Amino acid sequence: MLQVENKKIVEKINLLKAVEMRLEAIEGIKGNIVINDSFNLDLDSLKTALQFLKEYNKPKKSLVLTDIVGVNTNSKELYEEVSELVNEQNFDSVFLIGDEISKFSELFKSKTYTFIDTKELIESKHLSEIENQIILLKGARKFEIEKLKDILELRKHDTVLEINLNAILHNINYHKSLLKPNTKMMAMVKANAYGLGSYEISEFLQHHHIDYLGVAFADEGVELRKKGITTPIIVMNPEQHSYQTIIEYNLEPEIYSFRVLELFYEAVQKSGYDKKYPIHIKLETGMHRLGFKDFELDQLSETLSEKNLKVQSMFSHLSSSDMPEEREFTMNQFKVFDKNSSYLIEKLGYTPLRHILNSSGITSYTDHQYDMVRIGIGMLGESPDSEIQKQLQSVVSFKTVISQISMVEDGESVGYSRRFKADHLTKIATIPVGYADGIPRLIGNQVGSLGVNKTLAPIVGNICMDMMMINVENVPNVKEGDMVTVFNAKPSLKEFAGYCKTITYEVLTSISPRVKRIYIKD
Repeated sequence: MLQVENKKIVEKINLLKAVEMRLEAIEGIKGNIVINDSFNLDLDSLKTALQFLKEYNKPKKSLVLTDIVGVNTNSKELYEEVSELVNEQNFDSVFLIGDEISKFSELFKSKTYTFIDTKELIESKHLSEIENQIILLKGARKFEIEKLKDILELRKHDTVLEINLNAILHNINYHKSLLKPNTKMMAMVKANAYGLGSYEISEFLQHHHIDYLGVAFADEGVELRKKGITTPIIVMNPEQHSYQTIIEYNLEPEIYSFRVLELFYEAVQKSGYDKKYPIHIKLETGMHRLGFKDFELDQLSETLSEKNLKVQSMFSHLSSSDMPEEREFTMNQFKVFDKNSSYLIEKLGYTPLRHILNSSGITSYTDHQYDMVRIGIGMLGESPDSEIQKQLQSVVSFKTVISQISMVEDGESVGYSRRFKADHLTKIATIPVGYADGIPRLIGNQVGSLGVNKTLAPIVGNICMDMMMINVENVPNVKEGDMVTVFNAKPSLKEFAGYCKTITYEVLTSISPRVKRIYIKD
């Protein structure tokens, strides 16, 4: 027995810091992407980390690798296998840390540097010279290479938005399990992929062979193309001034009216494009937003037959697929879509793809999947159906930390306009997130709550631009530096949206760009 008092053990446990999750992708300085995998190091985890790099298409990459400790095997054999794995990746630079691995530096084919410890690598300034690369940090805990992450990351804030890529893949695969094997899937990545980062999400989806990506405006598609996304991209709201850009970057426009059709075809002719340009025809089926109506189909088919265009798909949008009480209306939308799309196919003489199901449509009206479906919020783990919700995984975690804890005396006030006044000695925590980060002011003054140590703590007083205060008097063992969950499990994203009197889409797209996005794999 160690003969240590329980009180002392509890005190020390409370001082432990949470270990970062493995395979954490962070936006770095100088255009770099930093993959932090400093959780542990063995051959299996090294293989996983190297495989993860393949999901990024940056042409250049560097590796920081430490000694592998605690492995009972011949060092030469071990590092021969390590070097083979590393050499397959064609790194531009490899930085080896530790006495043992440095002995075998000649096995690595890339430009290789050796260092006794992490401190020596930091002092060498080599990392500060790297630009526009993926930098993988892979090391045993004893080398503390997480210090390199602190140096290389672009934004350093306690407030972060974590996006679990594995959870996205799980949710996509769940929805695919409801479909026929040959049904294609389009992922909606408009509005910066609902605030999660359009490039990062698109690159991940491209790696996992998504069939189509959907954006709202041409600029969103152009950004993806410039960063190397080659998956077909549909532009849902092609503005007139963007037609030449759409053609230049091989984007595919939604065509919803004769005006748009004529103007876009003029742009195709001016561009000198000599093949049939792919377009997507929007059909009006009852939402009354955009689309061709049934009495326009004859004129549409005649117009299309005269032009050097190819209808890649025809589609419509369900207005109420998440509302069981509107089933009759939704079924009528299917009826109109089936009738009008079938008629247009007959007139065209060929069969484009057809799609009408969104996320809730996939789960509620699977029989109407046609050739392709479109997934958006379902990909992010949200469903209006409680049974479906149980099958999905939470993707987004918005969290911060407690900056300060204060004892507020009876009668004292908190925040602007003195909207909260304590009626007894109250423990108040200040956290560094506010309405400039996307937290609406309307959830202040005890409307909303945040999670601290698995306990909901009500927001008190007015929410400030960069801060807010929460009442933590009922939170056990609370202390400064503790993690605070804005939304994830408690409260969930859906519960947080309820505080805000809005939908989850608006919550996610309102999160400020200044909140650091971190992409992780469990």
